[in-house]
Amino acid sequence: MEIELKIAVCDDSQADRNILGQLLRKTACDSGIPIHIMEYASGEELMEDILAEHDILFLDIQMDGMDGQETAFAFRSQNRKAVLAFVTGVAMPTPEMFKVYPYRYLLKQELLTKGKEDMSAILKEAVNRQKHVYVTAVYKGKMMQIDSDSILYISLKKRGCQIWSSREKEENPVNCNSRLADMYAALETQDFAYAHNSYIVNLKHVAKVEGNLLVLMDGTALSISRSRKEEFYQKFARYLGKKYPKKQPCV
Repeated sequence: MEIELKIAVCDDSQADRNILGQLLRKTACDSGIPIHIMEYASGEELMEDILAEHDILFLDIQMDGMDGQETAFAFRSQNRKAVLAFVTGVAMPTPEMFKVYPYRYLLKQELLTKGKEDMSAILKEAVNRQKHVYVTAVYKGKMMQIDSDSILYISLKKRGCQIWSSREKEENPVNCNSRLADMYAALETQDFAYAHNSYIVNLKHVAKVEGNLLVLMDGTALSISRSRKEEFYQKFARYLGKKYPKKQPCV
């Protein structure tokens, strides 16, 4: 059974919110995807409810107070995983808007004629993103969510741990209050393994392993401790077997 998608519709026009809501409910019903729609008349209202952890955000570009661009940046600083779709009547996207990773730009005047195809794609993308595991961390005093697939490795620190990811270098590391053992328990099924008692590694990012050394795809070299070597090699071998299964001969 699929988890109910939490969808935010942020638009200062009640009529436009109604159109989006009706289209979403019809598309979700046809697709068999459970949804819960939350409406917001302004960017300020949306940000007051940011802890709702929305899965999808439909965001009007032109609004009084916080406009779509300002709201999108504020939203993305707190929620990295949601599928973001800008909705506009006349305003064109600016280069700055691509920094918040929008998935779609929708024209209001085309919603009733072409909107269902876009809605279907957006809902399916949100379902796919739910299959990923996200971890919550703190960067420059702000809470953020990190897709486990982007994590290179997680290292132990005095209180909690540090997350090193494939994001921009200036955004590394990100602090996390969870214990390393708890992070491993949450991420073991996502192909993470202990290479050392002080860090766990995302096997998806391992470029090569030689003796007591592993090298990640970004060039980072990490040592494999003697106590973890056998365990690490076994898990890496299983990962490679899963990634590159032997082809069965044609009959």
